[in-house]
Amino acid sequence: MENKQQRPIFLGFSSQKGGVGKSTLAEIVSSILYYEQSINLFVVDCDLSQDSFYKLREREKSVIQGSEELSKSMQAFFQHLGKKAYRIYKSSPKEAVKTAQSKIDAISNEKYQLVVFDFPGHAGTTELMELSLQMDYILSPLEADIQSLVSCMAYAKTITDIGVSMSDSRIKDIILFWNKVDRRVRNVIIDEYTKLIQGHELTLLPSYVYATHRFSHELSTYGLRGVFRSTYQPPAKGLRTGTGLDELVSEIIQRLKLKTKTENGND
Repeated sequence: MENKQQRPIFLGFSSQKGGVGKSTLAEIVSSILYYEQSINLFVVDCDLSQDSFYKLREREKSVIQGSEELSKSMQAFFQHLGKKAYRIYKSSPKEAVKTAQSKIDAISNEKYQLVVFDFPGHAGTTELMELSLQMDYILSPLEADIQSLVSCMAYAKTITDIGVSMSDSRIKDIILFWNKVDRRVRNVIIDEYTKLIQGHELTLLPSYVYATHRFSHELSTYGLRGVFRSTYQPPAKGLRTGTGLDELVSEIIQRLKLKTKTENGND
């Protein structure tokens, strides 16, 4: 009924502590949403100190170009998919939203549902607070470490409080979830901080993402069958069993009201 294209949802992956898996999750979740669920998206890598997302794509390009077998397999994959790989752009945090908007305007024939922003490892500056408030949603992984949890909760509470009080901010919610959870042990920190987070009325997903070495498996070392972290492929469903990734992706789709492959096919 409506001809006017809706603006895409801006989703930031942010954390107050480096090493909690923010960028790795952003890469994997983006690939599952795009390649499996047909959710059209592009990525803005704002983590200029690391460029994890952008550098992963560059590494993969190099590996594919250096292998005839991989090149043929990848070509067949994209021919079957009927589209190219999602785009990744680099930007400073200050220019990130402007960069995203310029790409949306420049590629007007694309109907983007989502723009994923990979935030810098520490979001404590005014510049990064401003970027946070320009997101529609922020996904923030938590690790069971008291020092990092204190700063992560302070960040989440600040974003929530400021976002509600500012009429011109985009932010709708900051979504916390437990990452790198060791399923072999009962973690008292997780239990106690879950109660504390709920007491502050912050959004915390019920499912966990569990620790496993598979998250670091790249194309260069593990090939197409064993790759987990990739901007060209989603992890194979068999490899995801027991990681909590599918539950996380389902929650994201539901909370952001994204139109999945089935729904897109019915348009």
